[in-house]
Amino acid sequence: MEKDILNLLDSQNQIMLNMLDLIADSNRWYSINEISTELLVVERTVQRYVHRLQELVDSYNEDRNHLITINYEKYKGIQLEIDSGSNYMELKSYILENDETMKIFKLIIFEEFHSISKYAADNYVSESSIRKSLKKIKQFLNNYQLTLSRSPFSIEGEEKQIRLIIYITAWVIFKGVTWPFDIISEDKVYLSVDRFSEELDLGFSVIHRKQMAYMLAVNILRLRKKHIISMEEEWKKYVNLPKLIEKIPMLNAFISDYNIYIESELYFYVILLQLKTKFYETDNYRESVLAYHKKMSSNIYQSTELFLAKFNERISPIPDELYGRFFVTSFCVHLFSQLFTNIQVDIDGHMIFRSLEDDYPNLAQELRELIHELHEVSGESLFTKESFLLQKYMTLFSSVLPLTHYEVEIKLFLDSDLPFYVKNNVKNQIVDRFKYDFNVGFVEADNMEEADLVLTNIPNLLEEELRFSKQVHLFDFPFTHRDFIEIEKKMKAITRGLTV
Repeated sequence: MEKDILNLLDSQNQIMLNMLDLIADSNRWYSINEISTELLVVERTVQRYVHRLQELVDSYNEDRNHLITINYEKYKGIQLEIDSGSNYMELKSYILENDETMKIFKLIIFEEFHSISKYAADNYVSESSIRKSLKKIKQFLNNYQLTLSRSPFSIEGEEKQIRLIIYITAWVIFKGVTWPFDIISEDKVYLSVDRFSEELDLGFSVIHRKQMAYMLAVNILRLRKKHIISMEEEWKKYVNLPKLIEKIPMLNAFISDYNIYIESELYFYVILLQLKTKFYETDNYRESVLAYHKKMSSNIYQSTELFLAKFNERISPIPDELYGRFFVTSFCVHLFSQLFTNIQVDIDGHMIFRSLEDDYPNLAQELRELIHELHEVSGESLFTKESFLLQKYMTLFSSVLPLTHYEVEIKLFLDSDLPFYVKNNVKNQIVDRFKYDFNVGFVEADNMEEADLVLTNIPNLLEEELRFSKQVHLFDFPFTHRDFIEIEKKMKAITRGLTV
């Protein structure tokens, strides 16, 4: 989802963020030519963006009382210097929140954007640029089965889906650096979160504390705007709300503090807590949640039991020491899949794998067949969210076996004049570099004809027409970064060929 959010930005801000990511990679000077090559923009454009970035940094330093410096010298390029109290992630958030489309989106979220002409007059921007921003926001929302009404400008769709998208968007943009919910008391929300943590013995980390505060703020914001969560009958099998209210005094205080007397709202708040695997590390919380789901034979619990049984049977045995964590993680995955639609990321906006078909095609197919079987056996709609489940099931699989386990082995042959132990070091270096991306193995000289890719530092050993083919990589020892890039490209081409 972060990619979708970044696509909302003005193209200038997108390029500046890409430039910032590049120069923050290491503490060194980056030439204008290097940046131009990496970002695929001409050098004159890079120089213009450098000056714009310097202006933004000056504004950031003044607003946030930090010191980030962009050094620029004509023949050296640019360098990023950061003080100990700041980091470039905060600067990224600053660029995001000051982008014109993001400002408009925030007003829409707060339902405070009422007129194109009024916004244009108040902010000295053209109406055409505002319409362009609104079009991008509408396209973004359409990705998640939401719409943007024109009069008034408000987000429409399933309420729980709206809240999730607002939460993830706010978290991706602000990351807890600032409090974006101007009309909601930050201190009061954090006090409620701390009480939750203490009462349920959840032990929130700093990050989890901020995430829960954002989540609670979004729910309060939407409720105050008279947008109510629709009650779903299954939720009564997920949460024993009457018992919780009776058992946890803090819940009564929470209900009173925020005037939340709507049953569906309370159920939704508590169910959101069940989505975070971190909380299940607390024994009492884990046992109480799972025991109630089991007692009520909830579809989430039954789906999770079915998944583990089928995974164990057709994908891989689950080690005993991993079984508990495996169960909890897949339980949270299935609950998320049940609640939300057309979301490819988790509750915090993360997508783990971006190119499943290219990187792990055989594993993806195995898991896809598993998902189809789970849906066929159970009839549960949560198993129709294939793209989301593939992401999560791959993560679970990686805890048991290498992601390359099902992929066709790429056989390499190293033909060189290097000493024996140096050749072995080279082989180990290549295997270590690519073992998470490819199923790689080396063959010996007597099996050279089986090799999919030959690596050599002796050009005249090979026929001219083979030397620059995808099946041969010619290198100078020692290996350079470019060698690894070229080898990776050739192995990806070989993988696609072998898969077909």
